[in-house]
Amino acid sequence: PYHKLYETTVEFQTKYKDWMDGSFDNIDPDDVDAEVGNFWRTLYKLEKTFANQADPESIALKDKGVAGKNIAAKMKGKVSDFKENLPLIQCICNKGMRDRHWEQMSKIVEFSIKPDNDTTLRKMIDLNLDPYLEKFEGISEAATKEFGLEKAMAKMVEEWTDMEFMILPYRETGTYILSSVDDVQNILDDQIVKTQTMRGSPFIKPFEVEIKDWEEKLITLQEIIDEWLKVQATWLYLEPIFSSPDIMAQMPEEGRRFNAVDKNWRDIMKAVTQDRHVLAVLEIDKILERLKKSNELLELILKGLNEYLEKKRLYFSRFFFLSNDELLEILSETKDPTRVQPHLKKC
Repeated sequence: PYHKLYETTVEFQTKYKDWMDGSFDNIDPDDVDAEVGNFWRTLYKLEKTFANQADPESIALKDKGVAGKNIAAKMKGKVSDFKENLPLIQCICNKGMRDRHWEQMSKIVEFSIKPDNDTTLRKMIDLNLDPYLEKFEGISEAATKEFGLEKAMAKMVEEWTDMEFMILPYRETGTYILSSVDDVQNILDDQIVKTQTMRGSPFIKPFEVEIKDWEEKLITLQEIIDEWLKVQATWLYLEPIFSSPDIMAQMPEEGRRFNAVDKNWRDIMKAVTQDRHVLAVLEIDKILERLKKSNELLELILKGLNEYLEKKRLYFSRFFFLSNDELLEILSETKDPTRVQPHLKKC
């Protein structure tokens, strides 16, 4: 126990000096609290051990035990004295403290207590701040809550750092399509809910503008993905149809509209291939507006296509036995009877 007493005494005195006179910014209140608790418990046990060791039949051993007990008790007293500063340390060494919190505390004591490069815990304790502790605790608690929100925001932003869209080349078209967006959608759903919850927190005020901007960014990203997938689904259906010169000749207006959509699609996908990071799509010029316009054009093309097919069925009623896809294959291959022949049995 004597060696343990020596080790504990030296370690506490070293830590005490670091805490009191070292860098104020490096003090972690939770670590200090845990270590002080450990020192106190160790010295309490050592004090009891030395008290039990005193042997009344051996004066030498008794004196040694008493000496050990006295040293342990003295060190435990020093630790207890330091423990009285823990509530203040928890308040002023809080990692969530920002300039706005120091200004609030300074207003309470009517002089500046904002730390600078020369600030130490000893200097702060010497300011005799204990009478203001109750008011400080409210400010420090708010700082902790705000710090939690600040960290949550930073974590959300960081989550997108390595998140990229998966894109694949599409057949021989020279362009690309989006592959699965499940991972992106999962993060997006989660973060939109988190952001809306955070906006309702009473401690969000210092980050109100940032969190609102972030929410708008996420909602815009969701809109882009929704419009993008809608364009892709229709473009994939129409691209083979309007690749046929026969269809382009028979439906010139729809053909012009599809060419406009196709160019827009290729331009957007080219930009995405240059930077696949999910948040990078927000920087593509007017992407949401362009995708919405493409969907409007695609709806007109589909409407025109259906009207065109109905007209053909009215001219030749046996075409009613064919699906749209089968009828389109016949109409797009008018110069190749071998491609048309398989469908004639149904007519």
